[in-house]
This record gives sequence, C-alpha cells and structure tokens, in this order.
Amino acid sequence: MIGLEISPGYMRAGRPQPLAAFFAPGGGQRVALADGPSGSLSVWTEVAPHFAACLRLDANDPGTRYSWRETLMMELRNIYTVADLQLSGAWSQLQSSGSGLQASYTGNRAISTSSAAARAEVTVVREEAYDLWIYYTGRTNGGYCRVDIDGGQSLVNEIDDPEALGFKAFSTYASSDLTRRQAVKVASGLTGHHDISVSNGGTATPGGNAIMIEAVAISGSLDDDRILPPPWAPQTDYAMGDEVQHGGVFYTARATASSGTTGPTHLGGIASDGAMDWRADNRPTYPAFVAIDYASEREYAAEFTVGGNTTDLGGQTHGNESLISRSIHLDGVEWVPGQHMSGLSVGYQITVTENTTWHRSEGGDIGECQLKRTIDPGEIRHDVTLIGTGATADFAWIYAGMVPLVRWDGETKSDVFTIVKAAGHPPVVLDDHNGVNPANIICDGASRVGLTGQFSGNVMTYGHEAGRLPVSTVMFDQFDTILRPNINGSSASGANDWMAKAYASTGAFQFSTGDTLGFFNRHVLGVK
Repeated sequence: MIGLEISPGYMRAGRPQPLAAFFAPGGGQRVALADGPSGSLSVWTEVAPHFAACLRLDANDPGTRYSWRETLMMELRNIYTVADLQLSGAWSQLQSSGSGLQASYTGNRAISTSSAAARAEVTVVREEAYDLWIYYTGRTNGGYCRVDIDGGQSLVNEIDDPEALGFKAFSTYASSDLTRRQAVKVASGLTGHHDISVSNGGTATPGGNAIMIEAVAISGSLDDDRILPPPWAPQTDYAMGDEVQHGGVFYTARATASSGTTGPTHLGGIASDGAMDWRADNRPTYPAFVAIDYASEREYAAEFTVGGNTTDLGGQTHGNESLISRSIHLDGVEWVPGQHMSGLSVGYQITVTENTTWHRSEGGDIGECQLKRTIDPGEIRHDVTLIGTGATADFAWIYAGMVPLVRWDGETKSDVFTIVKAAGHPPVVLDDHNGVNPANIICDGASRVGLTGQFSGNVMTYGHEAGRLPVSTVMFDQFDTILRPNINGSSASGANDWMAKAYASTGAFQFSTGDTLGFFNRHVLGVK
C-alpha cells in the first residue's frame, strides 16, 4: 500500500502530520471480499504480515446503503483440523454442543487420549517462512503433549523439555476443566513441507495423563486455502464436527453423513440441508480473533433543519437515505463471489460506490450523495460528496467520521484498546473510566485520533482522521473530536463489551441547492 501520509494529494507542505505513528502502513499485502449473511458483505484487509481485519458490511434493507457494523482483528493461520489428521492408537473423538466461542469448550471437534501409543500426524506446507501452533483444550487432568517434526525434535524450537522428560513437550493442564481453545507455538522459521506428529508425553504435575487436541496450524495470509472453512458441497461425506461455509454463514456438521443437494440457509440454531443437520454460526471457529468495535455508525451522521422540521440522517439506522445505485469492484473489475477454496475473492484494492438521496423527515429531498469506500491493505477510506438539489437546510452538525471501539471484548475475554489520543490533547486512559458513564470529553480542533491496544501479544494501532474534500463549497470552521470513553458504564470484569466512541464533528453551517458538501474519513489499522 502507498500510504496516504506520503500521497501528494493529502500532504500539507511544511506541516508534519500529528500522531503519524498511528497512520504508518502496517505491511499487509492483500484485501478480499466474500458474501455475508442476509445480503451483507464481508471485507478483509491485511494489516500486517499474517494479520487481517474483517469488516461486516450490512444491508438488511436493499433500499439503503451498506453500514459498517463490526470489525474483527484476526491472526491468519492455515488450520489443519481433526479431519486432516491421521490417527493411530486409541483416540476419542469429541464434539461440543455449543457454538463457536460463545458456548463451546472444544469449538467444533477435538480428539482426546490418555494412551502413550496414540499419535496424530499431518503434513503441513507453505513456501514462505511460517510458524507452527498446536490447538488444544485445557483439562484439570491435562498431561504433557509431545511434538515431533520430520521424525525428530531439532526443529521444535519454541518449547523445551519441561520436567526432565527427555523430550520437548508442553503441558495441557488447566486449573478449570475444559478451558476452551488455547494455542501454543511450538516451532518458528519453517519453510516447505514438514511432517508433524503429536503424541501423549505422559503425566503432568499438576495435571494428569490426558491430552485433548483440536488442530494444527501454521502462519497464513488471505490467499491461502486453509484460513477459513471450505465451501459446503452437495452430496459429500462429512464427519460430525466438520465445518463449512455457505451463503456467508459458517456451519458445523451435527452427524457423520452425506450432505443434501441444496445448501443450508438457516442463520442460527440447527437445521437440515435436506439430508443432514448443521449448526449455524456467524463467525468461523478459526482463526483466532478479537472484536475491536461494535455495531454502530462509522461513515457519517448528521442533523439538519428545514422550515423548523429536524431530520437525523445516516448512522447505523440508515435514517432518511434511499439507495439509487451500488457498484463493487476488486482491482478495478466488477466483483462476483469467488470460488477460491477459502471462499474469498483476493486482490489488492476494493472500491464500493453507493449513490443515495438524502431526504427530509417530513418529505422532500435536500441532495444527491455519493459514498465511495476504498479499501487498501490496512486502510479503509470513505469519501462523501453531497450536491444540493432541494430546500436550504441548516445543519446543526455532521459527524464526518466516527470510531466505535471496544476496551474489553466480552466474547473472547480479552483487553482490546486501552488508550485514546486526540491530536494536541492529553491521552485518555480508558481504565480511568472503569465502571462509570462520563460526559463527553471535547477535544477542540482535533481531527486525528490514535488508539492503541494489544492483540495476540503484539501492539495494535488504529488511526482515524476526518477532513474536508477539495470539491466542497461548504466551509467548516474546524473539526472537533468528541470522546465517550465508557458509553455503558461497563467494567472489564463484566459480561458485556466495554464500549467507547470517538466522533469527528463539524460546527453548524447552511446548505442550499447547488452547494457541494464534501468530506472524508480514514481508518488505518496496524499490528506492530
């Protein structure tokens, strides 16, 4: 990606950009598109090598524009599931009755053994350098898990001999039984083909002599086949616990059987494809992810008055907009759903252009709007252009860009963003607002915001800015950032996500027929 920080069209001569570290390119190479449930769109963008953000764009009403509803940060890994493993010796195959991370201790499928003779083997391959993980479930009677590569342990360089066992291994003990999915890195710097063997290394203290294995995984990117479950296929043999995707929904087989002729269509619970039952989930069991934001408006929102009547427009609810046309392009070519093994259509740039009419709540229009999204590796940009066609409107404000963020993700039980920095103002530490619902924090003159947190042992950054497009004939005095550090008064020990939000807000202005209102917002994501 050529970062907009160095693009001549967006440079301010002689003025260094504030918070520049939050807007530095993260090193991702690719973007991807896929169907989402109920006519939604799934957008993927690599934010660093082996890391990607996944955006869900919803359009439940075909008469409205897309709305960016949530973002997941994901570590991309090629997953070799239980179905890929060659098993020898005594293994028990298990399946959870839960759904994904929300109610499952094993995800979709696992194998367990207490036998020293049991082995699970698989051949992994990637031409670029990669690391190797073993996914497992923690047990109060968890034993040692031994890992061999190509018949020996010289390449097993991320774990050691934990207790003078005479070989390298890791403990699967957990103080709480059936601790849901965990992963341990066992090797790094591998290339090409390698034969992986997982076996029981004996009794751990504390612990026991059982291991429960879920998958083997290596580093991945968006153009790898194994980062997501394969597409559902008709009249195909599946084993209980196998995971597939169809119509933007992820499904898990509830029996060992052959599939029907028409794919499943249910969005939740358990239902049949005509021949076998599948459990539906909106998210895949793999790869590892954390929710970094939530279902709220991002593109824009506004409030204006005509003849004493007030209209709220935009935002998550799509208020007072009607869709005229939409186009979706991947690398300049009109997009159609791809048949890649992972279900993704992979490229280098996505553009989504939507034309709408902005309405007054009492009836009548004020203008024709174009929203153009440009998604590059690690960056999402919205350009909004409104041309006045109706009565003069007095705008009280426009939120020209918004960042809904999560401090604590209640689903994965993970810390997410911890610090918010508005340009020219002191940083706000979200933990300082634990359990309280404070008033807005106003950061005058700040149009750029930086967020920082942790993900998978790495520093995660999010840079956001809003600005006026050169085509705009409507002038703004300035942008101010409004920060709500804890919308619901949550705490990290609570069950719900701790939600916060930053708004880039304009002041009041008047908009008439023939005027052009133009603004943009950028969202730059990175993992360092």
